[in-house]
Amino acid sequence: MSIDGSILSPSLADGMVVLAILLPLVIGVICVGRAAGTWWRRALKGAIGCVVVLTCQGIALVAVLLQVNQSYGLYTGWSQLLGQQAPPPRQNLVKIRRHSPVRRIPISKDNPHPEGEWSGIEVEGTDAMYSHLPVWLPPQYFEKSQSHVSFPVLYWVGGLNDTGEHANVTVPITGPAEKLIEDGQVNPFAVVFLPGRIREGQDTECTNIGGMDHQSWILDTVMPKIEKHFRVGHIRAQRFIAGYSTGGYCAANLTSKYPDRFNAGFGLAPYFHPLFDPPQSSQATPLLISENSVVNRVRSGHVPRDVRFLSVISKADRQAWSDPASKGEIDGEEFWKKARSMSQYPFMLLSQGGHTTGTYAPYVPQSLEWLGQYGL
Repeated sequence: MSIDGSILSPSLADGMVVLAILLPLVIGVICVGRAAGTWWRRALKGAIGCVVVLTCQGIALVAVLLQVNQSYGLYTGWSQLLGQQAPPPRQNLVKIRRHSPVRRIPISKDNPHPEGEWSGIEVEGTDAMYSHLPVWLPPQYFEKSQSHVSFPVLYWVGGLNDTGEHANVTVPITGPAEKLIEDGQVNPFAVVFLPGRIREGQDTECTNIGGMDHQSWILDTVMPKIEKHFRVGHIRAQRFIAGYSTGGYCAANLTSKYPDRFNAGFGLAPYFHPLFDPPQSSQATPLLISENSVVNRVRSGHVPRDVRFLSVISKADRQAWSDPASKGEIDGEEFWKKARSMSQYPFMLLSQGGHTTGTYAPYVPQSLEWLGQYGL
């Protein structure tokens, strides 16, 4: 009998919730039926049976949660686990020096989209669930005075399991973008949301592996189509790329591998060489890994001077900074040691927080503002 199948099925999750609720009730009823004595004694024994089952379920749930968290380092404290997001930083953790003035474009009364507009395109070359790429356009894009102006564009790559639609949910980008544009901290810019993978169950890490040309899809399919349909990009100075986790690695790799395509980028919880899951892990050759390793480029000195990439990493993040159990696979600390003296690679190092969006989302505004000094 095969046990393959998605554990993300809503019906499976709903069924387990129903079972978790009904099981204690059934046991309670059985306890009442088998108990002797007056009705209130039987009811008390039934209630005790329910409480015992619920307590055991709670202990089991916490035990599993702690084991999973121990393995993946998702949360470093109970406050994070309970959904409390880290407060926004009170000061800049990285130097920001603007090289050119921001374009302040007033919003007129006849602007059809004074709050900006969500658009999108369908792009071939992926499974159906990854083919739609949402595009957010700032209100200035719709000003009549700007009808022939090309705007900067940020390509945002989601985490491994993100579709384009979900990428802005996992790490909110457009909210901070609107605020920074309104405050004149960055130029009006568009955002294109890319998925973390292009085939279901295939971890291609924005590389070309096993006949799935994820990297070429971004560079040769997505970008030309975006620039054909929208007044964005077209030249290196107007293109930026960033992402979270797997998307952070993608951004780190593409900015240094194709410096003629991207002006600058940043990564939240990035890593710096491809970390393939099966089946790609068995298909990855040493040459493929080396050609897509930012660590190797830094180690060999093959990083062009005009590369600009900001890394935002928590030292408590065992999936991005370091983990002794990974035997060197988690390479954030190693990369920091080798790249921290290079002007191409500034860092924002956080003292606490695991590999969750709650750790990193508060640093989106400052990261976008950092890109602003290069034209975003």
